[in-house]
Amino acid sequence: MKRINSLKLFLFSALFVVAVFSSCSVERKLARQFTTHADQVSLMVLMPPQVFVINEKSPDSNNSFLFSDALSDTSLLSNTLILKNLSDELVLGSFKKAYISELGSYGFKVFEENEMDTFTTMESEAYLVNVAQVELQEYLTSYEDAIDVGDNVFTQLVSLNGINLGVWFELSQLNADQRKKIPVLFATHDLVDQFNGYFVQRFLTGEIEYRLTVDEITPESVQSFIQYLGRLYAAYTFDYLMNTYIKNHASDQALTNRYFRFDPYRKMLFFTESDKFIELE
Repeated sequence: MKRINSLKLFLFSALFVVAVFSSCSVERKLARQFTTHADQVSLMVLMPPQVFVINEKSPDSNNSFLFSDALSDTSLLSNTLILKNLSDELVLGSFKKAYISELGSYGFKVFEENEMDTFTTMESEAYLVNVAQVELQEYLTSYEDAIDVGDNVFTQLVSLNGINLGVWFELSQLNADQRKKIPVLFATHDLVDQFNGYFVQRFLTGEIEYRLTVDEITPESVQSFIQYLGRLYAAYTFDYLMNTYIKNHASDQALTNRYFRFDPYRKMLFFTESDKFIELE
């Protein structure tokens, strides 16, 4: 009886592994299909006219504004290290250029707003990517460093500057059913001062000191950060469309909870759990 039960367990496990492998193979095959036909997909990219700015370092409660507002009220940029050196043109221009360029690296045919007439006559599969809002925030954060010396714990609080970029996307298929809900996709990342801090003990007095060097974020590093996110969010856009393609073409039995990502340079597919768009309700 034990042998029979063991055999049943073995067969069940084997069938489960085969089923999972088969499902993964179907999804992976569909993912490959999408990557090889990406050059048949057209995208129209629309950008917002302005950046929504938040100055968390402001001593006032009115810390949300547009760059155009700060031209007439410079106090909105008080205490900022980075925001005062940026503008709509620098932020949106850097993001847009990197975003559109990277979409092209995936094979998509990319159109801008001034090419709307050509885009709307496309007979291939086409999507409208509306970058609905770009939000830039400057803030202060802190990191607590600590060390145990005998029975004592010594701590040091390190203040750091931070920049957060958040972007909302609306993605819709051209000529799709107007009653179909347009998904709102969101992504956000932070750039924070880099630092090197460590505790030292004076030889003669035994006093504990903390030595710190900080590499502050600069307008140049923030611009590079924005360009990087333009490329990353283009990758997220491709991955979202690829995974939607998988869901639309795979049977319910073949679908798993895996979310695929694609590296266009190494032509590799891999899985992720969090490195992707957040789909908002």
